[in-house]
Amino acid sequence: MTGKARRDTLLIALILVYGLAVMCWGLFKDPLAPDEAKNIFMGRHVMSGSALSCPPPAYNTSAGEIEGLMCAYSGSVAVAPLAMALADIPAGIYGARLIGAILCLVLVVVVRRIGDTPFHGKHGLIAATTFVFLGLPLQLSASANASVFAAFFVGLSLMLVEENTESGWDKRQGVILLAASLSFAAAAMASYVAAVFAALFVPFVFLRYRFFTGSLFFFMPLMVVMTLYGYFAAYPAWPALQNTLELSLSGWVMIPSSRFVYVFGWLAMPYLLATFGIFHEKGGKNSLFLMVLASPAFLIPFLSSKTGDIHTAVFISLVFLAPAAALGVVHMGELFSYNNELSLVKPFFMTAILTIIWVFGIQQIKELKRERPDLSAAVSFLHQKGAACSTVLVDSDYGSPEYVYRYNLEKNTPPVRVVQITRGDGKERVDVVTSMRPDYVVIDDHHSIRSFNRACSDYQAQGFTLAATYQMSLPSGAKNIRIFKKGA
Repeated sequence: MTGKARRDTLLIALILVYGLAVMCWGLFKDPLAPDEAKNIFMGRHVMSGSALSCPPPAYNTSAGEIEGLMCAYSGSVAVAPLAMALADIPAGIYGARLIGAILCLVLVVVVRRIGDTPFHGKHGLIAATTFVFLGLPLQLSASANASVFAAFFVGLSLMLVEENTESGWDKRQGVILLAASLSFAAAAMASYVAAVFAALFVPFVFLRYRFFTGSLFFFMPLMVVMTLYGYFAAYPAWPALQNTLELSLSGWVMIPSSRFVYVFGWLAMPYLLATFGIFHEKGGKNSLFLMVLASPAFLIPFLSSKTGDIHTAVFISLVFLAPAAALGVVHMGELFSYNNELSLVKPFFMTAILTIIWVFGIQQIKELKRERPDLSAAVSFLHQKGAACSTVLVDSDYGSPEYVYRYNLEKNTPPVRVVQITRGDGKERVDVVTSMRPDYVVIDDHHSIRSFNRACSDYQAQGFTLAATYQMSLPSGAKNIRIFKKGA
């Protein structure tokens, strides 16, 4: 092993250690998010072997029915949710999150391999460093969600496509290209967001290979797998998915536009770096290709109103943009150093640029943490009540928080029954209290202030008294959580 090879190996090891440290902080410190809890419950339903049907009542996912969540889930529940539920059995939420952390570390190596191909100037180390320093991949991978699954399989597919074109054609390369096709199909099954990227990725494969070769070993296998999956898995749940799509399109003028700006905020820095990469002497053209491949992320806000889908789209885009951004870092280093022949000048400016990316990534991680509601204080209060808390009514319309309470309180003896009501009126609250007889009621003011106060008054009129008040932080500001108990 040459001195340069040993140095690169040491540097990539340090990058992996840094990424692991950041992910471990989130893995152990971040509070359980509603989406994480929902994924685990969906995976448990798959493990139970119960047949999944999507009758009309299940389309209303706010009703808290797990079948409704599974039908409206934008991916296969037999991929990420099942894997996380299996890991949850021996290690709890930490085991479910650990899967994403491991996949992310492998994905960093994959990004390095992509950047090391001749198409991208053999700057794999800088590509991997940029990918890690951008922050978002680390934070999302430390959560129990499908984003890292989709991004990993897309990255693996891109790596196989790029490395496969380095030498002449042989039978082995046909098998590798087939593996790339199956990997992209796995990404699309993990998250339907990845399927949107296929519209540009397939033509990209045709640019790398002859049309016949690309069609036979990539496009046709991809179409066969996705057609079978669509017929047996996606089509039965189409009414629920269609309902989600229609809800997003109904707000085409206002809400999606704000989500478009949200996506731009995550991708502005890597796109800026990739723009400089276009002018790189050797890999400029390929930098432009990768920027185009990443562009479907800006379409997702118009197709889905789910923040998780938007995060998945951004994550996949960063897999494409990291090698292009690496070319931008190298080219900017050359510009700022004026191609000075002194050995340390260009690395100094490149290090300065990577430091700026790192600071940007830290801010991105903080922003993602602010988006995560922290219900741990309310959960701890209810957990301490033990047997006195046998039934909890959750009155909220924020992201199905009842699954967070259910996940954390199911270990109580006896297990706590969690009931949800969403956007209820006075009569509905009277009915649910009469039928379910809750010991405690949890209300958050994700409602408007007026409706929040009205809800509190409705429960007080039925004999509930205020037991505790907490706050959860959201991007829109701190929100109050009030817990009422039955009786004085």
